[in-house]
Amino acid sequence: MNHSIRTTGKFKTASSGFTLLEVILGIMIASIVIYGIFKTAVGCLDLSNAVTVRQQKEMHLHSLLGVLRRNIEDIPGNAKISMEPPDETGGKSEIVLEDYPLAFSWAGVAAGSKRVLIISERDARGGNQIRIRYLNAEEAQIHAEGGGLAEDEGLGIVLMDGLKNVWWRFYNQRTADANQRAGDSDSVEEAWEEDWVRPNERPSLVEMNIEFYDGSEPLRSVFWIPVVVNPETVVRGIQSGGRRTSGGSSAGGSGNDRRVQLPPGASRPSSPARPSGGSPGRPSGGGRGGPIPGGGGRL
Repeated sequence: MNHSIRTTGKFKTASSGFTLLEVILGIMIASIVIYGIFKTAVGCLDLSNAVTVRQQKEMHLHSLLGVLRRNIEDIPGNAKISMEPPDETGGKSEIVLEDYPLAFSWAGVAAGSKRVLIISERDARGGNQIRIRYLNAEEAQIHAEGGGLAEDEGLGIVLMDGLKNVWWRFYNQRTADANQRAGDSDSVEEAWEEDWVRPNERPSLVEMNIEFYDGSEPLRSVFWIPVVVNPETVVRGIQSGGRRTSGGSSAGGSGNDRRVQLPPGASRPSSPARPSGGSPGRPSGGGRGGPIPGGGGRL
C-alpha cells in the first residue's frame, strides 16, 4: 500500500532587517538626543564665558574705585579741587586737581604734573569713559585761561570705558550747616552740587555715579575728602619761629582745622583699602559703613 504525501504549504522566512519606517524613527530619536547634548554644552560654554566677563568687569571696576579712592582721599592740604559745569551736551566733565604732583602717579607716569584732570566723556564707540590727563605748568596755564589743548598734548590714560553714563556730585558742608541751623534738617539733598567752582574751598564728599549698558543696578560710590592742615602754613610757622596753633590755615585755605561734620545719618568712611586685584566682587568702599546723604545705590 503506497502512501504519498504532497506538501503544498509554503514556508515563510523571518525578516532579518529593519523597515524604512524604523530607520527613520531611529534617526529622528538620535538627532533629538544629540541636539539636546549640543545645546547643553553650548549653554554651559556661554555661561562660563559670561561669568568670566563679569568677573573681569568686577575686578576692573574694583581697581578703578581703588585708584580713585586712594588719590581723592589722600589729597594734600595745599591741593585744590574744582569742576566746571558739564558742557551743553552733558557728555563731558572735568574734575581738576591742582598742586597735587603725586596724583595718579605710578610706574610709567612721571610725577610732578601741575594739573591732573579726571575726565568723563564720550568714547569713539558712543559710550562713556573715565580717563586721566596730566598737564605740565605750561599746559596747565593754557587750560586755566580757557584755552583749548590738542588731544596729543598732555599724557592721558583711560581708566575705564564702555560705560553708559557717568556723572559727579559734590557735598557742600556749608549749605548743610546752614540748612541745619535753619531747622531744615530734611533738605540734605540740597547740599549736593553738580559742579564745584570754588577751588579755595573743598567739598566734604565727592560722589561718582555710573550706569551700565547691561541693565545692572547703577553704581554710586562716595569719596571722603578729609580736612588736613596746609603744609605751607606749617612751614611758614617754623621758618618764622612761631608755633602751630589750632587757628592755622586748613585745607583749601578755609582758616580752621575743624573736622568735617557729616550729615545726619552718615558715617565716616573707614581708611581706604589699596586695590589688591584679588577676588572679584563689588568693592566695599563708598560709604558701605553707613548711609550716605542723598540716597543709596550699590557700591
